[in-house]
Amino acid sequence: MILIATKTFSTDSLLEKKAELIADDVLFIPKDLHVPYVFGRSTAGPSSGSLSVAFAFFGKRIKMNVSRKKEQQFHLVKNKTTFSIFKEGKPFLDSIEFLPIRFHAPEQIFLNIDDRCIYNCVFCTVPRENILSQVDNKDFERIIRKALDSYNYSGVALTSGIYPNTKQLLKKICNLTHTIKLDFPKIPIGVEIYISSKDDLLLLRDAGVNEIKINLQIPDKQLFQLLCPDLDYDHLNTMLAEAVTIFGAGKVTSNLLYGFGEEDSTIKETMEHLLKKGVIPNLRKVRINEYNKVRIEKVLSSEIPHTSVSRIINLAEAQKHLLHKYHLTTQSFSTMCFQCGCCDLIPFVDL
Repeated sequence: MILIATKTFSTDSLLEKKAELIADDVLFIPKDLHVPYVFGRSTAGPSSGSLSVAFAFFGKRIKMNVSRKKEQQFHLVKNKTTFSIFKEGKPFLDSIEFLPIRFHAPEQIFLNIDDRCIYNCVFCTVPRENILSQVDNKDFERIIRKALDSYNYSGVALTSGIYPNTKQLLKKICNLTHTIKLDFPKIPIGVEIYISSKDDLLLLRDAGVNEIKINLQIPDKQLFQLLCPDLDYDHLNTMLAEAVTIFGAGKVTSNLLYGFGEEDSTIKETMEHLLKKGVIPNLRKVRINEYNKVRIEKVLSSEIPHTSVSRIINLAEAQKHLLHKYHLTTQSFSTMCFQCGCCDLIPFVDL
């Protein structure tokens, strides 16, 4: 149940508050302040290695990185029986409800299979992690089976760094999804993975995968070549189109990161390009931290520009408009990020 704050907010105000939290992305929690659930710890993407918490307010969800340094804009405060968020010393959210993220996302099992990667996307911090190399498929099977037996999770999602190569990783994920489906045939399974060929997609489908995310990552092709030098922009677009022929329109998605200095018009053009194929873009402000900031700025030869709250909202509104135009919705997914809703403004959920 979502806790009811003493103050009421309009829908637009709540949207702006979530956008403010996304824009800043860091929450100060004192070491002596205990929250109801253990912190999450990301092992994938730009936030790899960071501790995080997820919470809800008035039906909206947000996940933020945890800092022990007091000089943050947002602070967690404990009242007698509730928690609240302060911004720059003033009340921001009167009351929040923490969400359990034992497996990365509320209400679903979202697991990273390997935190090593042979590719070198500049914004990603996965290469500094190496805690999953000793975990094999039997371990993951045991974790997933135990979780599904003990709690009514809504779905299973799997992601991974690419290691030691695409072929071996694909085999590992196919074996794992096949085993899950044998024991839990009705559970929806989503996979977020690099795809080499159409045959990869067919193998995943036959192993029981229901929906897929293939990340284009950077909407601007020139920036893509700087930030993902080991990947092929055109190949990823081709695989996204192939994925729709196998999984169906509305069952294929792709992360589009922004905040590197790209134009809004480029983001909108790329979203429309994907939607024409039946691919739903997962629009995300890139998370900048102490581990990727210097690398990104070195490659860009400039400081990372500030992303305003109004830009976050305007891009999400443009995303919703384009989804309407192509008769698609984020609600067609049962797993992964659209089902979670913690990291982005989700059309048809937040706005």
